[in-house]
Amino acid sequence: MEKISGRKGKRYTKIIGIILAVFVFAALCIFLLAHSYISKLNKTPALSKDVVKEENAVTDIPKEDNGKKEDSLAGSSADSSAKQIASAQEAIRKNMVDKSTPVLSDKNVFNILLIGTDNRVKGENSRSDAMILVSINKKDKSIAATSLLRDIYLQIPGKNNNRLNAACAYGGPALLMDTIEQNFKVSVDRYASVDFYVFMDIIDAVGGVTVEVTGEEISVINDYIAELNKLRGEQEKSDYLTEPGELKLNGKQALAYARNRYIGTDFERTARQRRVLNEAFQKIKKLNLIQLNSLLNKVLPQVTTNLTEGEIFSMILSLPKYAGYDIRQCHIPVDNSYEFMRIRGMDVITLDFDKNIKALKEQIYPDRNIQG
Repeated sequence: MEKISGRKGKRYTKIIGIILAVFVFAALCIFLLAHSYISKLNKTPALSKDVVKEENAVTDIPKEDNGKKEDSLAGSSADSSAKQIASAQEAIRKNMVDKSTPVLSDKNVFNILLIGTDNRVKGENSRSDAMILVSINKKDKSIAATSLLRDIYLQIPGKNNNRLNAACAYGGPALLMDTIEQNFKVSVDRYASVDFYVFMDIIDAVGGVTVEVTGEEISVINDYIAELNKLRGEQEKSDYLTEPGELKLNGKQALAYARNRYIGTDFERTARQRRVLNEAFQKIKKLNLIQLNSLLNKVLPQVTTNLTEGEIFSMILSLPKYAGYDIRQCHIPVDNSYEFMRIRGMDVITLDFDKNIKALKEQIYPDRNIQG
């Protein structure tokens, strides 16, 4: 009996050893595969948000020009009154010197700033065309996606007061992260940045997105498509939209739809961006392994981030879990907390900072008692 038990014991030990070896081999394969994807990313130091390199900073940025005359949110081409402008400048000053409202962070919440840049020349800093702060809350199992409107008028550290989207042109993602932290008092842990060519690649890779397009939007969307065709050396009217309705858009058309800021305000614009991204996210979740591999190989080399390899690997392993998280969407500024103004020839959005800081913190940290 003892001999038989010994043999069985050895057999079981051998089986367990084989199972462990297979498990270790599988884990190693997963790690190597994840590492191969991560290595394709354009990585910057994780602490780079604390430093804006002087050689990458610009002293001035050109006026925006995307083939259309500047829109007028305030309804006039003249600057707002001196009294209104002075009041807005003072609100910015008071917010920046206010030390009673600390920058809020939480070990259970990871804030990643997604930046879409209007980059036409590789290697140059450019304005951030889209800014969405994605907050992954492990405690309440939720993801908050907060659009920050590009026309928000605030102080850019080390620069003059300007639109929020100018921070990226002045000092890249590092300065943009710092600008958001100092003005809105929330920690921005990491960033991931892409230009609009990557956006098109993603939409095309998932087979397009379906959205409702109005007749009023078509001419503006086609103007953006014409601009993209010119940049890409394609026929001027290639991929033009011809009729309104529920349309399936390819990457170029979806980008033109998402960039439209001439129908409605910047609020509608950011809503369109979130609509397209959510539609794309739902389709990405349904990709098979071959399709997902193709998408990652095409997109990752065009993504710049300061996420560490360990953070990215952890997020990859957590993707199945994140797919079940509740998703909340909102925008800053919130309702009844802003004014449209015109300052130095720019259409801007001036804020009630107290209201927006409180709203942003409540969106990101719903279980915290936020004083306002």
